[in-house]
Amino acid sequence: MNNFNNNNNDEVDIQIRKFLKQVGVGSHQIIENELKTNSSSSFNICIKLEIDNKEIKKFETTIKK
Repeated sequence: MNNFNNNNNDEVDIQIRKFLKQVGVGSHQIIENELKTNSSSSFNICIKLEIDNKEIKKFETTIKK
């Protein structure tokens, strides 16, 4: 197997992990703030994954206080 491909795959994996960490931490902070400042007893939350402006998957849940 080609070393360049292995190194390239590792770099892509690192980039994906960094992006997912940003999404996870940022989303967590936003959701927490909404829960603190909003008096609703439940929240419908949705995150859409788009690649090149094409929706790939939608993640949905309800959080109850």
